[in-house]
Amino acid sequence: MDDLSAAGLVATASAALIQAMASDAWLTVKDQVTRILGRGETESVANLDRVLEETRDRVLAAPPDRRDAALALEAARWEGRLQSRLEQDPDPAAVLKDLISAVRAVGDGVDQSTTVHQNVIAGRDSYTAGRDLTVGRPERSP
Repeated sequence: MDDLSAAGLVATASAALIQAMASDAWLTVKDQVTRILGRGETESVANLDRVLEETRDRVLAAPPDRRDAALALEAARWEGRLQSRLEQDPDPAAVLKDLISAVRAVGDGVDQSTTVHQNVIAGRDSYTAGRDLTVGRPERSP
């Protein structure tokens, strides 16, 4: 695998991992990530579990106005960790693809919809709608 492909996989895997930390499916994702990256070694799995939880704590503790910056910082940290992990593995692409697949598979089962409630006060020349609204002048026929 060339360096550019590996870098793309690392970036995708770290971003997916960080996004999963803020989801309801985190415990399932964490278990799969520790299994994939820890290679079944008890000490590695325990250390990895601790590091993942510390990362998640930092992500969740970030104030709303700094949340994007915190997510980017943690994603960059995990890119470094994953890159280091790749250098130790004979088939790095398989490890990252497994990680990405695991995160996405768990995320597919989680309701990620968002409901927005708005209160609107409309004055003169205002348009409001509960759904779709098209504003414009009607077509004039020749």
